[in-house]
Amino acid sequence: MNSPRRDHRWQQEAARGRRNQTAKSCCGGRRVKEAPARVSRRVKELQRLVPGGRDLTAAQLLLRTADYIRRLRLQVQVLRILSDNLGTAPAA
Repeated sequence: MNSPRRDHRWQQEAARGRRNQTAKSCCGGRRVKEAPARVSRRVKELQRLVPGGRDLTAAQLLLRTADYIRRLRLQVQVLRILSDNLGTAPAA
């Protein structure tokens, strides 16, 4: 049987391991305490970049951002098609 002292040491090591796991974030081992500030900075940056983003909640901003990216990609496709067609048109 394990002695109470040995069980206590195992519990401490297990708790320390859990703390170390929760203290790390998914991004390069940075501490979780830094994450809210980073998220806040990124939300503010998106609010600045996305038209009408300043008046939105974070959830609404993410949806608007996805839609904005989709529209930008569509515009790029249209411009490429126009550019390709204008480049092959005979000179007048």
